[in-house]
Amino acid sequence: MVFEKTLNDLVSGIRSHKRDTALFISQSIAEIKNELQSPDFFTKSNALQKLTFLQMMGYTMSWAAFAAVEVMSSPRFALKRVGYLAACQGLDQPDRSPVVLLTTNLLQKELRGANVNANGGENIYHAGLAINCLSNIATEDLGQALLPELLHMLSHPSPYIRKKALLCLYKVFLKYPQGLRLSYDKIKLCLDDPHPSVVSCAVNVITELAEKNPKNYLPLAPSFFKLLTSSANNWMLIKVVKLLGSLVPEEPRLARKLLEPLSGMVKSTHAKSLLYEAVYAITLCLPYVKKADGTQPANIPEVVELCVETLRSFVSDSDQNLKYLGLVGFGSLMSSQPRVLHSHPECRGLILQCLSDEDVTIRTRALGLLKFMATKRNLADLISQLLSHVEAASGEYRCQLVEEIIRMCSSNKYELVMDFSWYVDVLVILASVRGIDNQGDMIAMQWMDVAWRVLPVRCYAVRRSLEILICRGPGADDEGGSSRRGDAIDSDRHFLPEVLPAAAWIVGEYSQLIPDGVDEEGLNTTFDASSKGPFHALIQALTAPTDAAGMNPLPCSTQAVFVQNAMKVFSAACQRNVETQSNHGINLGKLVCSDEELHACAETLLKNLVIYAESTDPEVKERAFTSYQLLLSIGLPSSISFTTVASAASTCRDSAATLTYLLTPEPMKPISSKAQKRLAAEGPPSPVSVRDWEKGVDWDVFWFAKEETPWFDKDGNVRGSVENISFTKQLSNSTSREVREADAVGTEPISAIQQPFGDITSAVAEKVPFGLGNTTAQPPSRNQRVGDPFYLNSRPSPTNALFTSKGNGMGGGTVDATTPTTRFGVLTLDSGGESEEESGRKQKKKKKKAKKTTKQGMGVAIADSDDEDDDRVPQTKRGSVGKGDRAKEFANLALVDLTIPLGENDVMPKNEHYVVPERPPARQDAAHQKQKKKKKDKDKKKSSREEKTPSTAVTGDLLGFHAMGFGAPIVGKPTPLPALAAPNPINSAFDDLLGLEMHPSVEASAVIKSSQLDEYKARKAAKKAAKKAKKKSKV
Repeated sequence: MVFEKTLNDLVSGIRSHKRDTALFISQSIAEIKNELQSPDFFTKSNALQKLTFLQMMGYTMSWAAFAAVEVMSSPRFALKRVGYLAACQGLDQPDRSPVVLLTTNLLQKELRGANVNANGGENIYHAGLAINCLSNIATEDLGQALLPELLHMLSHPSPYIRKKALLCLYKVFLKYPQGLRLSYDKIKLCLDDPHPSVVSCAVNVITELAEKNPKNYLPLAPSFFKLLTSSANNWMLIKVVKLLGSLVPEEPRLARKLLEPLSGMVKSTHAKSLLYEAVYAITLCLPYVKKADGTQPANIPEVVELCVETLRSFVSDSDQNLKYLGLVGFGSLMSSQPRVLHSHPECRGLILQCLSDEDVTIRTRALGLLKFMATKRNLADLISQLLSHVEAASGEYRCQLVEEIIRMCSSNKYELVMDFSWYVDVLVILASVRGIDNQGDMIAMQWMDVAWRVLPVRCYAVRRSLEILICRGPGADDEGGSSRRGDAIDSDRHFLPEVLPAAAWIVGEYSQLIPDGVDEEGLNTTFDASSKGPFHALIQALTAPTDAAGMNPLPCSTQAVFVQNAMKVFSAACQRNVETQSNHGINLGKLVCSDEELHACAETLLKNLVIYAESTDPEVKERAFTSYQLLLSIGLPSSISFTTVASAASTCRDSAATLTYLLTPEPMKPISSKAQKRLAAEGPPSPVSVRDWEKGVDWDVFWFAKEETPWFDKDGNVRGSVENISFTKQLSNSTSREVREADAVGTEPISAIQQPFGDITSAVAEKVPFGLGNTTAQPPSRNQRVGDPFYLNSRPSPTNALFTSKGNGMGGGTVDATTPTTRFGVLTLDSGGESEEESGRKQKKKKKKAKKTTKQGMGVAIADSDDEDDDRVPQTKRGSVGKGDRAKEFANLALVDLTIPLGENDVMPKNEHYVVPERPPARQDAAHQKQKKKKKDKDKKKSSREEKTPSTAVTGDLLGFHAMGFGAPIVGKPTPLPALAAPNPINSAFDDLLGLEMHPSVEASAVIKSSQLDEYKARKAAKKAAKKAKKKSKV
């Protein structure tokens, strides 16, 4: 094409079409597609150059991969280089592209061509292009096929080829890990290569491989130590130092040997990169320098001081990169020398300055070093500064600040915390911070753990929890509402949702401490205008159907905790009211629980628990229903608003001991982790009988249990059996049968209820609800039983089609009259009129249908996976290999164990064409020869018989005039016709017409010329020769 655009024209056009750039690029891609169809290599190369530039702008070129492979095969180096570059850019997913298979022979040819002309020429540069392309498009199949050629390149005379082949091997090992075991010996030899660039490449490859599994390369430690002490190449020394540092955990004895050369390197080198790597390697060696007797070498303090001075210079540098590296080095040094910063106050000042840096990565690294700087004296000051940083921070850094504050305070079982009240205030402040939702559980657990473990701080924790819970109400906006909250409570009343259950648990579990917490000055305990006191306000906050703090409704888990702890607060209120009435309010402090407040508490509970009982969450519903029934069982009426205050308060006081015994018998105590592990190791406890459980029960608190009820007598004996309860007031089937048998005999029936529980008088039995104990009652009629969901019938009913004698039971049979019936009845299962054989056939049909559907689905999937898929894949998925795939490659490479010697199956793959072995000739025995000779004679006889018998021909005399002498015989080419088995009807018709007497069948002999006979023989011989050739080809 004469007027084709070049790459310069494309770039100029894109710059000139700023408004319609997409349209211009679309037109250019259309032109490129036409150019790629040209047979000229120059035209294709020019198109691939433009397409490669567009690929860097985000446009895909995977559809042009085949054209790139064509240009790769060009003999000109300039065109070949363009093709290789286009292949590297276009085949971005080589594992999924079938075009990669076409490059195998081409790459193999290029690699072998470098060996043909090894002393010079362009072949080595062609091989260099092939190696570079292979490292970008390597797959498992390509690596397995080209690994022998790459290993052969390691012994190439040119160092250019050797170092390229070494670097390419690492990419091949990622795809084909088994090749590492086959080529490890040759890679080791490259460490002794005379050319330094090849040695540097070998060190790079082994260093990268050692990051996955350092144990494989321990035998190479002497070689790398020699390079460490003899090499002057800084870039290679960086890799050597990193590799030796990774080998130290695998061989701790190497640590003491490395200290001296690494320290000398730190003192002598001026390269910042090598200086940092040397210091970092020293910090990795310090944990392993102890001798067998536990002592450390004499030069350890000097080495530590050298590292501190070097890292301090990094942190104080204005370069942000060096500052970050210095903080990373300090973090590694602190793992083995945690007290080193306490003796260097100038370093602490630098690290604290980094917390105010604009770069968030530097702030994060400095934040991780604070735990090594904190002490009992400076913890409070340090945390207060960090809290100010929390207010100014945002995003992930704010969450990291909160986590670090909690980690510093709770480390080693709170060894740095001197004042736990201060720590509770810190947790309250953190609970009100916005944007740290993921840290809510951590704050809640810390709050509960402190209140659980530290006895002196429980009262203060209850007070702070009460502030958080009550300030959620509408009373927070009233006058003086802010005075009830401490300085840590924000005016906007925002708290993390995970903190509310923790505060409710603390208030409920330690509800007996509420009076002590409320006695302090400056606390206004008012939930709303109707609050009668702190107990009532707290119950209002815990059972409020709606939340005034912005969470409407509360999570179900929070509601369940609130309902449970509201009952605990009510029991504490009842107990406080008992103390108030007994002491007449004397020596009880400021907080007293009056009868009006207790009445308001009970009324609020009965009113709001009904709402929670309608919850969709089973836990909330169960707790609310149980609590509501507990309040009713102690004598509180459901309509308590119509009762007097005195009577309701008297009922609550009578049941105060019962509620306290059930809900909060004693405060929960912490259990150490060792004790928990010991109990877990011992296994579950041995089974305990009911009487053993009852020994520890204080029955005096259950005063109402001693009264006679429809269920219990005065001695506590049960009046009936739960198994005989019928929700439709009907008796069990066994009782009905006993009544009928007793009527027939005329005796008094003995009920099964009376056997275990003794005689029950009829007067008491009449009071028992749900039909318990009334053994003389007549059973309901069968018409009443039909459709009753609570009635379990043990006999077939004639009115119910499902229980008739036709189709009852598993197999559709009848129930025998001799079958014993129990009180549970006979369970039957109808198979739906379907036998097992029919059911099996249906299952097979379903399986066949499922298989057919699966095949159809597979067909659709295959139809969709054509070449057009490349156009439908989003551009975001066309990039490099994903993180998951790359991590999988590294994991497979780490599984390779080089310490195991090569086995018989570890063989270098060979690329050879499969040769079909020749078939051995058949054994010619005497019988076979005789049969073959007999067949040959038979064919000869048949051919001679055909030659002797001439073929008959009709001469054309249908009327028989030749026999009558009307003319000479017709001599000509005979026309073969089949022999007539019967007289010709046409000849007979003419005979009758002319009245001539002729012979009925006239046969004319055909005259065969000698030339025709020769032609026939030649044709026969050709057929025979073809038949022999066919037999030979089969053999």
